[in-house]
Amino acid sequence: MLMKKILLTLTFSLLTIFGFGQTTTCPIPSTAGVYINLDTSYLAGTVAQGFTNVDLCFYNNTSTKITAFQFRVLYDNSAFSGIDTITSLNTSFAQNLKYSVSQASGYATVTMTYTGSLSTFEIPSGPIIRLKLHHVTGFASLTSIANMTFGTVSTYPAIAAKQDGTDNTLTLQNYGGVIAPQTMSFKGTFTNVTGTGAKNLTVALEKKLKPSGSWVQVTSQLTNLQGKFNFTNVAIDTTGYFVRIKVQGDTMGVGNVISAADAQKVQDYVLGTQTPTGFDFYHADVNGDNNLTISDAWGTFGRISGRFTQWPNSVKDVKFFTVAQYNTINNSSTNYTSTIAGNTNFTFDIIAGQPDSVTFYVLVPGDANGTGYHMARMTPIEVLITPQPGIEHQIYNVIDTRVEYDFPTSSIEVNVPRISVQEGNLVNVPVKVLTNGTELGSLQFGLKYNDTLLEFKGVETKSATSSWVSYLNTNDNQIDWGGFDVNNHAKPLRDGDEAVTLQFTAKQPQSTWETSPLWTTNKFAGNNQCKDLEITPTNGIIQVYKMTMGGNLMGEDEMTVSPNPTDDFTTITFKVKEYGHVKLVIKDLMGREYNVILDGSVPKGKYSYMVDLGQLSPGIYVAHLRNTNSSIYQKVVVE
Repeated sequence: MLMKKILLTLTFSLLTIFGFGQTTTCPIPSTAGVYINLDTSYLAGTVAQGFTNVDLCFYNNTSTKITAFQFRVLYDNSAFSGIDTITSLNTSFAQNLKYSVSQASGYATVTMTYTGSLSTFEIPSGPIIRLKLHHVTGFASLTSIANMTFGTVSTYPAIAAKQDGTDNTLTLQNYGGVIAPQTMSFKGTFTNVTGTGAKNLTVALEKKLKPSGSWVQVTSQLTNLQGKFNFTNVAIDTTGYFVRIKVQGDTMGVGNVISAADAQKVQDYVLGTQTPTGFDFYHADVNGDNNLTISDAWGTFGRISGRFTQWPNSVKDVKFFTVAQYNTINNSSTNYTSTIAGNTNFTFDIIAGQPDSVTFYVLVPGDANGTGYHMARMTPIEVLITPQPGIEHQIYNVIDTRVEYDFPTSSIEVNVPRISVQEGNLVNVPVKVLTNGTELGSLQFGLKYNDTLLEFKGVETKSATSSWVSYLNTNDNQIDWGGFDVNNHAKPLRDGDEAVTLQFTAKQPQSTWETSPLWTTNKFAGNNQCKDLEITPTNGIIQVYKMTMGGNLMGEDEMTVSPNPTDDFTTITFKVKEYGHVKLVIKDLMGREYNVILDGSVPKGKYSYMVDLGQLSPGIYVAHLRNTNSSIYQKVVVE
């Protein structure tokens, strides 16, 4: 056996020296015998080559000297149109190789005989036979190829011949015989133009049959935190297919990256208090007219306030740039938006022989402060915060959220503190900021409420934000408020400031509650440089002590309308002296009602409602507040 091992090693050395079967591997059977072996797998030839090589090995770990053999091997005749040639992989000895091929049945019959005169000769172990299989027309479009086999479809005796001319068992050993497809690999990086990785971007790998065909998706990946993707050993023959990567940008969501801080930044550009360079022009030009104007500031504000859900002039939510385009635009004082537009539906052709690693750049219009694609994370609202000591049940807590970014930033809190019900079951919810010394130039938040427990009545803007541009949306049991400082950063929110107070009435006593009545969502804030800030969750406790009803309204009530005149939104503020039914409407001078703002019972308190009058024709209207005992009128001018 030692001599056998030495001879086997020598045989493989000689094969390497003489160029025989350099890529052929020969599995070694674990039991004694005489074998013809099919390897585990074979790499299919390319479409350009037009053929696939399948190599078989001879192995003998017995003391019997074998000088000839015969066998039959089967192939997939739907993938291969025949066998071009069958050749010997070891021509170091005198031999006679014969074969016949049956294309109809998909098999080849092979015999090999030693023809020399040495009485001690034996066929050496190692690569022995190569089948050159010719590809059928349309080979590139095959979805699978059947494995090579010695199967029993066409029976033929496998026999080896001894030195003395007698038969010996020849074992046909198949270790798999898989025809593995050609593969390709390609990787790259999508980087935000601000330098961070563009994560969770869907990159598709597509192929199209040459010379013509339709693009089909093979697979896709999400970019990681660094913006990287890596397609490895994908079954595509690049000689038979065109290949590309694609990002369907016009269907992409950008995540939570556009906020009131961005609207403030755009306004700074418009006012000239900050100077845009490079990609700032692209971030801020949300209406696509290649200029930065008040329309862009308003457009950004309108997007985050929910006024509309897409940019004007069909501007899409994402743009892509090549390295060359990035290098031209970045840090330049020139506005290139009219000459280098960027692409929304991005494709890149993968060409064999070119570098297999590329970088592209990503930009989100409206993301003026450069947060970057999908760089903001919001902890799901189902995550409950820890109850304060002495509180028995979590249902009494305001469920809060955490806002995080994939880059270093300062952290603040948006605090809904301990709340109690006042006279008339009025629930005032003050929203305060805890900033640890950071000054806020923008803030927005959403507050969901359980409408079986609470009824929303209005919002009161506090002095700290009274001069801010702000919005209020109330839909589907959710209140969304946001705004930013338009006073050249002269009116920031500071630590402990109250931004607004939300007003509710309690509909049920606390003893009947089975869930939390309030939980936050959509919280975002920016500092006085318009940079995004993380927001950590805080405890807010609801306590309902009484459910008293009854009383009378008003007496003398007060009502203000501001701004007035207006061509868009205005805020109507009024006081209610006692619990009772109140109706607030907008009328024309003929008494025709256009907007019914409030029609229901409210507790004692002060209320503010933001009203959109932009739908009305220019003219003079009346805000009319009344109950059973009194009425108040205020002229409203719509320009």
